[in-house]
Amino acid sequence: MIGVLGGMGPAATLDFMARLIRLCPAERDQDHLPLVVVSDPRVPDRVAPILHGQGESPLAAMLAGVRALERAGAEAIAIPCHTAHHWYDQLTAATSLPILHIVDAALAELERLEMPPGRLGLLATAATLKAGLYQPRLATAGFSAIEPADEVMTECVLPAIALVKRDRAGEAALLLGRAVEHLAARGADRVLLACTELPVAAAAGTPPSGCIDATEALARACIAWHRSRHLGPGSTMPPG
Repeated sequence: MIGVLGGMGPAATLDFMARLIRLCPAERDQDHLPLVVVSDPRVPDRVAPILHGQGESPLAAMLAGVRALERAGAEAIAIPCHTAHHWYDQLTAATSLPILHIVDAALAELERLEMPPGRLGLLATAATLKAGLYQPRLATAGFSAIEPADEVMTECVLPAIALVKRDRAGEAALLLGRAVEHLAARGADRVLLACTELPVAAAAGTPPSGCIDATEALARACIAWHRSRHLGPGSTMPPG
């Protein structure tokens, strides 16, 4: 059973679960992944502690969610929130369960898509960018990360994320499109949606071309983990 540590935010958690259902190569109910979900939007904000070193840490609340997933019988955990991964080491140290890392999943998606090393646009919260969750690992894989200009973060990316949290994804889609165009104009070959609210925005409008979806990558990683564990070698990946 896959445990989902969610609620950060709720729409992103629901989107992740929908992708698990859509991507799973199932022909009947029993072929789908068994899930147990903790979706607790009361987890303190992740941004302020990363950006400013202030505000209540979300770690205790996330650990409480991990404990609930353990009690419910989860065998592995996925967290459909990028900023939460800033505390990944502390979370993994506190549980014997594997926690599937969203950045690992995104890098595996680049490999699955056979994307050659190059310039990759990175759309994420300011906290994810500051935490450096992606940049060093992309560089190791041969990718140079292109981040949005400050004004694009202020006028497009952060408002788009906020709009999704307010259930206004249609408006967010327009801002997302502008941000993707900006990165393409700066030379990005593809753009990685490295905030789990942004795929929700993309689905609410005409999805921008050339985007790589980290939420979908995490869903693929969950399916691959489950099938590898329960069906054996050769059944590790959902169909592309």
